[in-house]
Amino acid sequence: MIIYLIAITVFMIQCFILFYIYLSQQKRFKKDMQNPYEPQQDLNQFFYFILLPCLNEGKVIKNSLNHLIDLKGRMHIIVIDDNSTDDTVSQAQSVAGPISIIQRKLPNAQTGKGDALNSAIPEINRIISEKKLDSKKCIIGVLDADGVLSGNTIYKLNQSFQNSDTDAVQLRIKMKKSEKILQTFQDVEFFVVNHMIQLIRTYIKAVALCGNGQFFRVSSVLSKLGNKPWGNALLEDYELTLRMELKGLKIKYVDEAYVEQEALKKVKKLIRQRARWSQGGWNCWKYFKQITTSNVVTIGQKFDTYFFFIQPILNILADFSIIFLTFDFISHYSDNPEFIFIATIIMTTVSFFFGTVFTLIYHKELKLHDKCNLVIQKDDMINENMHLRKTILSIGLISYIYVILFFSLIISCYHLLIGHTSWDKTQRN
Repeated sequence: MIIYLIAITVFMIQCFILFYIYLSQQKRFKKDMQNPYEPQQDLNQFFYFILLPCLNEGKVIKNSLNHLIDLKGRMHIIVIDDNSTDDTVSQAQSVAGPISIIQRKLPNAQTGKGDALNSAIPEINRIISEKKLDSKKCIIGVLDADGVLSGNTIYKLNQSFQNSDTDAVQLRIKMKKSEKILQTFQDVEFFVVNHMIQLIRTYIKAVALCGNGQFFRVSSVLSKLGNKPWGNALLEDYELTLRMELKGLKIKYVDEAYVEQEALKKVKKLIRQRARWSQGGWNCWKYFKQITTSNVVTIGQKFDTYFFFIQPILNILADFSIIFLTFDFISHYSDNPEFIFIATIIMTTVSFFFGTVFTLIYHKELKLHDKCNLVIQKDDMINENMHLRKTILSIGLISYIYVILFFSLIISCYHLLIGHTSWDKTQRN
């Protein structure tokens, strides 16, 4: 009971802080969205290297490349093929533009996303030397193979990197067209909940990189972290975040531009994906001592790291507590079914509160982006006018997703116990 009460208290405090920070940022956000493209800006002031790590991404890579080469500004795209067995390479080769393809072969391939990304650094250094570029004006970006950037991305990135103190930027993340309730949940999770978490992290100066849509300055990051900035944790983006924080590098969150990615359609794939993410979080525990003893990492960053480390443990204990308390409650009042029914209705209604608020904010954000002409594809706003049934189902899934993700936490713990460390890549829909 005590563990459950601690977990629910932490959850409620977190949600109310999320709502408060979100509301406090609305005036600033709406002002920034009034002119999202900033037409007076020199788009050629920075040179972008966009990395797309690929493993059997033939279904999506061509579309992503076509969108990238349509963006304004100077860039070079590097496709990193990690020994794909499909037509990824041929699909990438069919797109004309400033594109390089790095082909990794076994046994030196499929050793982790971090290794794949690090393999592109020599090519980047070669191009910088060949073109005589200023490394302070060179930016490395990472996109998933299905990633598509909003049309104003280069404008907002340029604006951020004009500040010499900005070493890295994380864009907002959104899901592509959501046809199923499970996909809508993922869209709400990333476009709203994760967005709000990043706003809190901005407030305490502890923004975290999220893999897709991360960008960093070549000069500062490579000089501090070397030519292999990424580690091999299964959550390589958060590991890079910790490495940057330990070196005093500053990360900024940009919410006026976003990157889109596919949402998973099947529960099994979602559980598998989140199990990998959870295990990657456990991998990052190896930095606990360094973070704790560091004089460079700020108090806000330490607090965020500790919360990130402790939350999965608290979730597991809370989930077991919920299971125990539910069975204990039913057995205790088995002779009074009316009371069980009433209590269930009350608890269900209360639990729907946060899911309802997140869903309402989601609708509001979709409409704002549509109004500001920041929609990549019109179908991506399919949930802007959700009918009642879909809205109720979405609220229910958002409120009770922990039931599904509980299995991900258990699987991640099991993988740790048996020493399973391979990269279980989630297959495309």
